[in-house]
Amino acid sequence: MDEGKLGLSEVERKVLAGCRDEALTRRRMRQVILAASIFVVLLVVVAWFSRSWLFVLGIALLYIAITTWEKLAYGRAVLLYKSIIRKLVARLEEHG
Repeated sequence: MDEGKLGLSEVERKVLAGCRDEALTRRRMRQVILAASIFVVLLVVVAWFSRSWLFVLGIALLYIAITTWEKLAYGRAVLLYKSIIRKLVARLEEHG
């Protein structure tokens, strides 16, 4: 299908191209799991050795910030996918 005729934006074209790469999606999922695991280990180690709630609080807040960013990025991706799907459906309805 000609992506130019769909009226996709540059970002939508990149997302659509990325949809074809399952290895990229799997790699991103592994990175999210790795990042969460590292922060959990870091939190436990700092809590154990420092016995200071300020360090633990700092790491917990950092973890919250990172997971919030990840969720926002996921939400933006979902919105992009929905936009692409709407354009594909409109294109099919035009010619169907």
